Amino acid sequence: MLEGYEKIGCDALNVGYFEFLLGKDFLMEKVANTSVPFISANLRSSETGELLFPPSKIVKRNNLTVGVIGLTTLVPDTTSGVQVSNHVTAGNNEIKKLKDKVDLIVLLINSDRKEHQKHPAEFPDANFIFVSGSNNRTRPHMPQKEDGPFLYSSGKQGKYMMVLDLDIKQNNIPVVDVSSHEEKIKSVNRRFERLQKKDPTKTLDELYEKQPNVMKLIKQYRQDIVNAEAALVSAVNTLKFQSIGLNKKIKDDPEMLSFVDASLLTCSKLNKKIDYKVNPKKK
Repeated sequence: MLEGYEKIGCDALNVGYFEFLLGKDFLMEKVANTSVPFISANLRSSETGELLFPPSKIVKRNNLTVGVIGLTTLVPDTTSGVQVSNHVTAGNNEIKKLKDKVDLIVLLINSDRKEHQKHPAEFPDANFIFVSGSNNRTRPHMPQKEDGPFLYSSGKQGKYMMVLDLDIKQNNIPVVDVSSHEEKIKSVNRRFERLQKKDPTKTLDELYEKQPNVMKLIKQYRQDIVNAEAALVSAVNTLKFQSIGLNKKIKDDPEMLSFVDASLLTCSKLNKKIDYKVNPKKK
């Protein structure tokens, strides 16, 4: 997996639960022999109290400087030699250190699903939070916390790539997630189309004037469009979010395909059969 990351490029890898499954010593050996930058602001050595990894990584893209911070609340119970400090304290301390050095702050957090919705309130000075530890996947139509931080979950098994397109025209002005507003307008228009199918020759008001519950919905839908359009017009700094799934129509890169085939062959050789003693009393 690390060789794969090296091939495709990786600016920062947050250390969490699955990285420690084979133990601290195994992980640290791999870290020492890869160019992939591992980060964590709240994982410390039980012996020395020192951070096991750099807490963050500063990444430059065109005219933007991005500070990426790693955090986790999940470490296997069997892992020894690792101390997990409070993720909120560690994360906010690192944000304070980076705030004046970068344009944007991104948090990578490996945590349990029930903790995810708490993170934006825990880290108000972050811009974006990407979480792992859940099969949930963020979609463009999902509303975000106004003025951020924006929270994203990529789902399971790396089947989706999350892409954020930022258009920053003026510093110190909140970023507006135009994706959710655009999706809201599309969704409402689809609902109007369904309601209109009853009789395309009449207006919605004429069709449903004797159905107060439907008219109430129509009124709310119209207000939703007004609100969404107003947000789009007034937006200065904008964000568009995409969740892109793997597409079978994309042709394989020969070099990468060869690498994947070799990796699968290695995994197959490592997958040795193990004879387990079965307790006859248990099924």
